[in-house]
Amino acid sequence: MAIVKMSKFTLFAFESQKEALLDNFHKFENIQFVNLQESAEEDLQSLVKDSENEKVSHLEGEQAKVKFALDLLMKHSEKEGALKSLIKGKSSLDYEELETLAKKSNYKENYQKLKDRDNNLIQMKSEKAKINSEIGSLTPWISLDASFKDLKSLNSSIFLMGSLPKAFKDAFREEFESKIPCSYLEVISDGKNAINVIALVYKEYEDKASEILKHYSFNTTNLKYDGISAEIVREFNKRLDEISKEEEKINAEIKNDCQYLEDFKIVYEYLSNKHIKASACKNFLKTENTVAIEGWVPTESAKDLENLIKSTTKEEFYLEIEKAVKEDDRVPILLKNSAVVEPFELIVSMYSLPKYSEIDPTPVMAPFYMVFFGMMLADLGYGLVMFIACAIALKKFNLEEGQKKFAKFFLLLSIPTALAGVVYGGFFGDIIPFISTHSLINPGEDIMLLLIISIVIGAIQIYFGLGVKGYMLIRDGKPMDAIYDVVTWYAALTGAFLLLGGAQIGLSPAVVNIGKWVMIVGMVALVLTQGRQNKGIGAKLGGGLYGLYGISSYIGDLVSYSRIMALGLAGGFIASAFNMLIKMMPTPFNIIIGIFIFVFAQTFNLLLSSLSAFVHSARLQYVEYFSKFYEGGGKAFKVFKSKNQYINIIKGKQI
Repeated sequence: MAIVKMSKFTLFAFESQKEALLDNFHKFENIQFVNLQESAEEDLQSLVKDSENEKVSHLEGEQAKVKFALDLLMKHSEKEGALKSLIKGKSSLDYEELETLAKKSNYKENYQKLKDRDNNLIQMKSEKAKINSEIGSLTPWISLDASFKDLKSLNSSIFLMGSLPKAFKDAFREEFESKIPCSYLEVISDGKNAINVIALVYKEYEDKASEILKHYSFNTTNLKYDGISAEIVREFNKRLDEISKEEEKINAEIKNDCQYLEDFKIVYEYLSNKHIKASACKNFLKTENTVAIEGWVPTESAKDLENLIKSTTKEEFYLEIEKAVKEDDRVPILLKNSAVVEPFELIVSMYSLPKYSEIDPTPVMAPFYMVFFGMMLADLGYGLVMFIACAIALKKFNLEEGQKKFAKFFLLLSIPTALAGVVYGGFFGDIIPFISTHSLINPGEDIMLLLIISIVIGAIQIYFGLGVKGYMLIRDGKPMDAIYDVVTWYAALTGAFLLLGGAQIGLSPAVVNIGKWVMIVGMVALVLTQGRQNKGIGAKLGGGLYGLYGISSYIGDLVSYSRIMALGLAGGFIASAFNMLIKMMPTPFNIIIGIFIFVFAQTFNLLLSSLSAFVHSARLQYVEYFSKFYEGGGKAFKVFKSKNQYINIIKGKQI
């Protein structure tokens, strides 16, 4: 239960066998390719780069078509509730079933029908926008009962129509009617800031009329229509109704096409698998008749891979498999842990995966994380709610692999949360007095005790981290480094604890005195050893003194563990405060409304406190714990397999 041992394989096979090999590698789901085109060794330099660019481009085009159809159908399909969706989950098919159903699909014809309908909808939307724009320009003139054709056909007169600022209305009318004889002026409509007018004048007064209009900021309106405004708008509205009916008809047809939604999902997953296999060729090198493939496989699966290649190529191949060396940082990382520890890989991956030369920190981190989380949330009621919710999710919901791990993660964390709740006497705060009064620790009174417990647990974790570092150094054949970098710190820290805190916990003066000398010996040893990599006595002593200064960071680390106490108190006090507010409500309401307030408030506090416990427990691992022994920087093992975007592809038999 640690970092999975890896082996590198190098395979030479005939080009004609590449497709079958890729199919079975894909179903094998346990290899990662090495990009030979970027890191080819000297003996492979004579080979040329392999590629399936034309095939990849074609598949991407087909995927785009199917994705368009999926997006369109999903917009028109009936939306399932979140709970129902989780219960149902994704459909599951093996590779053979997926390929069979995809090849039977008539997706190209169905795509074309959907594309045509979508194009019609786009055209109708564009036409509606144009019509609405035209209606908008005609609306100010809708009360004009004369046709534009008649107005344009006047012989001795001209007509002018447009708008001018509303503030000029009276002044404009007075000047226009007094200076332009035998004219006709009508205000057709009033806008918010402007008036829309039409004026009829003799042609010999056209220039003078234009001059007056210009003076009053007249904005001419030119309409291309010949009929009456109201009738034109009526025809436009009639057309809008027709378009709406056509849209409803097309949308109903698309909604009916939702019967093909699952079919498109299958095709998309099938095309995605083909795209993954075609894209994998960019990792290979080739000659005219052969192909060179290199990759990583878990050592425990190396024999299965060899048998797979034998059955696929009819033993016409050359295969070399060698175990990865510990010092090779290029080795991809795959973690393997027990069912209890595995969910906590989430915390490690959020920080950084270990290098191949390190150890998997998950098993030595998980117990501490559980304790810290439980003490920070510390409520029996919250623990029970988390346990029941996660158990139901795992039992009733069709969850994906990542979702299952997340549910298991909080299912495990619910146990220390409930146990800490029993110790603290918390059940949704203090809703049950009996539990609160019979607690082992009273958070409201035993604050110093909680602080001491938090720091002691922190000290245990720090000591354990140093112990892990010592183990790694001894494992790597560096026992003296384990003494210099671990034992010396144990001596300095233990002696300091005995000297500073021995009297407070009742230790005899002799023990305290021993602690003083142990601390001195440890500190002297640190000064003499921490700069041992430097050259020259001065540099060595300087490095040693700087290393000794690192003891201040340990003090800061211990103080950081006080957050365990602080968050545990905060969550409980907030829950109790909500309960107090409910009890203070008037009698007719504290039962009826109080139940709803209780559920909302406690749910809010549970989510907020869980988030805080999640983040701060992780922070203690990353900063205070991992810094003692863990570097990280490993690259995840990227399995050559299906992406499972819409369908869960289950592993079947290889050819």
